[in-house]
Amino acid sequence: MKKMISLVSAAVMTASLLLPQTLAFSAAAQEDGDALIDAAYSENALTATGTENTLPYQLRFVPERNFVTAEEVAAGDVVIPASVYITGSTANTFGSAMVKYNAYHNGEKTGDVYFKDITTGDNAHKNSEKKTYNSSVGSFTTDQVPYCFGSLIGKNNTYTNNSPMFTAREYACDPIFGSTLYSAGSGKITFSASFYTSAEDRKNGKAKTTKDFPCDVTVDADGNGVYSYEYIDQTTFQTVTKTASIPRYNPDTPAGERLPDTCSSVMWVAGTSQLKDGASFLGNASDEFPLFQVNVVIQQGTKPGVYDIKFLDRQSAASGETPCQLTSSRSKEFPTELVGTSIAVGVDSLVVTDTEQDDVKFYTDDNTKAIRATDFAAKITADVTYADSTTETGVDITGLVDCYGATPKTLYDKQAQDGFFISENMPLYCNGSLLKWKDTGNNVTQNIMVGKRGDINHDSKVDSQDLFYLMYYIALKGVGSDDAKLYDGKSTNPYMESFLMYLMDFDTWGMTSDAALNSTDMYYLMLYIANKAVGNNVTWNAYVQ
Repeated sequence: MKKMISLVSAAVMTASLLLPQTLAFSAAAQEDGDALIDAAYSENALTATGTENTLPYQLRFVPERNFVTAEEVAAGDVVIPASVYITGSTANTFGSAMVKYNAYHNGEKTGDVYFKDITTGDNAHKNSEKKTYNSSVGSFTTDQVPYCFGSLIGKNNTYTNNSPMFTAREYACDPIFGSTLYSAGSGKITFSASFYTSAEDRKNGKAKTTKDFPCDVTVDADGNGVYSYEYIDQTTFQTVTKTASIPRYNPDTPAGERLPDTCSSVMWVAGTSQLKDGASFLGNASDEFPLFQVNVVIQQGTKPGVYDIKFLDRQSAASGETPCQLTSSRSKEFPTELVGTSIAVGVDSLVVTDTEQDDVKFYTDDNTKAIRATDFAAKITADVTYADSTTETGVDITGLVDCYGATPKTLYDKQAQDGFFISENMPLYCNGSLLKWKDTGNNVTQNIMVGKRGDINHDSKVDSQDLFYLMYYIALKGVGSDDAKLYDGKSTNPYMESFLMYLMDFDTWGMTSDAALNSTDMYYLMLYIANKAVGNNVTWNAYVQ
């Protein structure tokens, strides 16, 4: 015990000298279409070449709400602000993020739900006045829009984005030159492009010709603008006619305004000299700030139904199309789970017919995010009745289900007993109503367990006693003792040993096939206790690789 205390004392001294430093981040804004985004991604050599960490990150689409009434959508367009987050370890540095998403109804892309007004962390998006943000790493005031790879510098906590490089489908571009489209008055657009007029001009190094391309626009049955123009192909130097479209074209857009695009993809790259070693997260949690924000629009008159917002994965990507990716500062791809969402329009009632759920879901008490079925369920399907009396069977409602807004932190703080919150039958809700099984009328539930990471003796504290018990357990395992147990309490929950492994395995969170407790975990527990002892702000996910 004296040796253990000496080790902790040494770690305290070390921690007081080796304070963690905040990395700076950067990026800059561009206006492009999907083809240009894919090209930029390729040209920057960001193709995945391997993986670095053992635990996956999550790319999460989080709207402010998931339900729209029939009355709302009958009265007009409904706009729901949403944020896209990266959730996972803060120990790694990031080099790029490619995010693409779309809205679907019954498995098919739909135009009834669309996106507008992307807000990224670049210098092009600023608030009209300064706002104050209270973060885990200090308060700061800025007129910029903080994002997850921003940073605070100096003793005054000045926020900086270090000119981040964002490419977003925010404004419509012509498909040949990538030039931004502008309104030229009612039913007209224009754009400017530079090109060679002949092969001889290009060969002789003559300057390109710059030309405006005014175009008349017609509106098709889907509300998209259609326009055509002639241009000189830069390979054959023949005159070619190109016909293209503008999503959701408004012919009355004032002259000189840029025309919006689909707002359905964003690429971020840590491409500046300040970020040659990659970008770290702003704050003590990767999802304390979003990667970007966007508005979800449900059009007036949209039919009742459940509309899904899905990220583009490898299986769904067309040939040559780049799916969603998160890469490290060394251009290696992080394993990533894509967690979309759903928007329910005009739902009156529903009953559950089938589920595919994990036997148990573990959380830690510092998790302040609402518990959602997407955390532990691959599928929850239901028979749904809508406000117009129409019905659907076998509807996937996974993205609509939660625990009535409960978070792991609130459950632990208010209901923990003997060091844990455990509910083997935690009721699930949909829009504030209990979920019921169709055949029995019983509640649909989930086994949920919440504990404090590092608290092996479940006394709701993390201190030298926990380090002693961890060392004792590892020593017993090392000699093959049958008495080596992590849990020594009165709970009969069959998952207690696995749960304690999750709480004490600091480098993989007990979630990998080769999870084990060893000297690495002792070191991290010692380092955590030492940092806390000298007043450093440290979190567990900074240790997970």
